[in-house]
Amino acid sequence: MSTATTYGQLLRNREFSGLFAAHTVSILGDVLTKVALSVLVYDRTDSAFMAALTFALGFVPQLLTAALASAVVDMVPARRLMLIGDLGRMACVLAMTVPGMPIPVLLVLVTASGALSPLFRAARQVMLPEIIGMSGYPLARSMFSGAVQIGQIAGFGLGGALLIVVTPRTTLFIDAATFAFSLTTVLMFVRPRPAGADTADHGSGMVRETVRGNRSILNDPVLRRLLLLQWVPTALIVLPEGLAAPYAAEWGGGPGSVGLLLACPAVGTVIGEAVVARFLGPEERCRRVPALIVLAGAPLLLFAFGPSPPVALALLFVSGAGTAFALPLDQLYVERVADRLRGRAMTLTGAGSIAAQGIGLAAGGLMADWMPLRWVFASAGTAALLTAALIGRHRPWRVTPHKSPRADPEATEAVDNPAARPSARSTEG
Repeated sequence: MSTATTYGQLLRNREFSGLFAAHTVSILGDVLTKVALSVLVYDRTDSAFMAALTFALGFVPQLLTAALASAVVDMVPARRLMLIGDLGRMACVLAMTVPGMPIPVLLVLVTASGALSPLFRAARQVMLPEIIGMSGYPLARSMFSGAVQIGQIAGFGLGGALLIVVTPRTTLFIDAATFAFSLTTVLMFVRPRPAGADTADHGSGMVRETVRGNRSILNDPVLRRLLLLQWVPTALIVLPEGLAAPYAAEWGGGPGSVGLLLACPAVGTVIGEAVVARFLGPEERCRRVPALIVLAGAPLLLFAFGPSPPVALALLFVSGAGTAFALPLDQLYVERVADRLRGRAMTLTGAGSIAAQGIGLAAGGLMADWMPLRWVFASAGTAALLTAALIGRHRPWRVTPHKSPRADPEATEAVDNPAARPSARSTEG
């Protein structure tokens, strides 16, 4: 498979299309759960703090999972882990629908569901190179990233619309149905594969293996720089999204303006990644990393001049398109990391991204209390460019991976020829 690979070719791959469908529906389910529970808890407690805490608990456990339990992704076959993740999250959501469920128990269930999410995502990412081959990975990643961007916007809108006509409890039943759909899709379309870690790794304990694996990844200077380049500049570039509501208020706009401010960078990201993945070859993508970083950060500098609303939306769109710089960095990261650590590596990169963006959004909110928003945006763009220059001074995107990932010998054939049947190699049931 070459750079001429198309989205159609990927979707004609039975396993990939099943995995993508499960991912897309799970994103909607995650978002609906957060919206419904926040409303449910607020209705029962009349506390904005409790509503915000409920929403945050969907994210915070992901950091603990990455720090203490991500080795399970390498120790357990990926398909089995995906099924466990969907079944566990569905059980948590169904338990939340029990009438009169105490608030502390609801918070525990939210925490448990949030802790399972990164394992599900990492298991899916571990399988991607084996299903489609590394040459198709950037295009597949752009599809999954686009589903996240669009799914979150659509999910929050759908959640709000549903809560107008149905109760939070009914919305939670719909959430549970999305996880049931995802579970069924994985069962029907995704075939079993063995776990990535050696059997000998299982005796050391999950926490110890997680810490050991994370240390091994972060001790590699190239992997560390590739991670930091994806985490830090991106966290600064998305900072304006956390200030969409007050920025829209400066225009005199309402909720529709907030939606536009959130949608423009998301649409830019989807289009930017699609273009980079589809029309640039591997070497060209790497060469374009510095230019894409500039494209992502520089538009924010122009907010210092107080652009009009249409110009501001255009700047956010262009900035979002530039975040496609993470696409080649992620592929290099996956290619370089050892096979037995791939699950831990995928969990680490996702949790680190969430943590960095959370810190960035909080910092942006603090800055907005004592300086104009346009200067906050410009400062974020400046910081993104400076940190990218500092982290990227060794140009890790030019480092040739020292190994190729463990590959399914039939993965490329399966993409180019959807009728090709994979081997029956399996360690699952």
